[in-house]
Amino acid sequence: MKSPWPAEFARIPDADWAVAPLGELALKYDTVEGHGWYCNLDRTVTDLAAYLEPHHRLLDYSGGTGILASRLLMEVATRGFGILIVDSSPKFLRLAVDKLGRQERMGFRLLRYLKKEKRLQSLAETVDGSLYPSAFDAVVSTNAIHLYYGLAETLRSWWQALRPGGRVFIQSGNIGLPYMPAGSWIIDETVEEIHRRAREIVASQERWSAYRAPLGDPSRMEPYDVQRRKFFLPVRPIEHYLSRLEEAGFRILEVTHLPIEAHVDQWYEFLSAYHDGVLGWIGGSKRIEGRGPTAEAVEDRLQILRDALADIFPNSGSFRAIWTYINAERPEDL
Repeated sequence: MKSPWPAEFARIPDADWAVAPLGELALKYDTVEGHGWYCNLDRTVTDLAAYLEPHHRLLDYSGGTGILASRLLMEVATRGFGILIVDSSPKFLRLAVDKLGRQERMGFRLLRYLKKEKRLQSLAETVDGSLYPSAFDAVVSTNAIHLYYGLAETLRSWWQALRPGGRVFIQSGNIGLPYMPAGSWIIDETVEEIHRRAREIVASQERWSAYRAPLGDPSRMEPYDVQRRKFFLPVRPIEHYLSRLEEAGFRILEVTHLPIEAHVDQWYEFLSAYHDGVLGWIGGSKRIEGRGPTAEAVEDRLQILRDALADIFPNSGSFRAIWTYINAERPEDL
């Protein structure tokens, strides 16, 4: 099978992150691949499989631990397109290399955070000159676009990465819609509801009285509210994304909304990895108070998280989340 990469392209960079030990958080996050709600990738895999040709190159932006890439390679195993995973997490990307690095069709690049400039590197600073600009046939972003602070700049870099006529495939379960079917959720909005229910549980149940002090002190709770909204950003409306795509030069081809069943126990398992961001005020957070919670406080925090989910979804093992899929193109004539 002919390589999709230029001869001078190093698929795996000679960098510390590429050979570092595997990180616990990355390994734990990667287990979401087995969660039922990760069938949200099915539509994107289908769209990509229908579009990609043997000679194509796909830029998997925020590709993380390689979950989408793994599924796509299994779906079209004999088609020789290349996939370049770009991500800002060295630990997630390291796991992707461990899983997929032996595949000649796979490449990996890290978007480093530049502390002095308080920004991530751009694609122009990260991807080899032989591949940027205009060397990709498609860009895909799954379960991530709602996390981008510099959205306009990111979308413009995608436009530049694509050849004229190239496609963008975006999906997220955290895009606000003007109308939601009854009983449906934007998945990250459950985090604010968990916080609200947890406050009620701690305030009303004597067994959790040791954690009540912050509830009556807005100055203590405010940093935790800020931290929670950094972990799980407030949901932005769909028009925000569509208008930014058009401003970047893209033509919107299709917008679809699909219901995805999320199992409560699996959503708990995911959120438990980020318990410090969800309910850090229970027991305290080292990021805010300079000292972390005791092991006992973490166990209590996780139990309250379970109880809050049980309050939100009583007598139900699952809930319906709405995923949004946006397909767009870089027009040939621009």
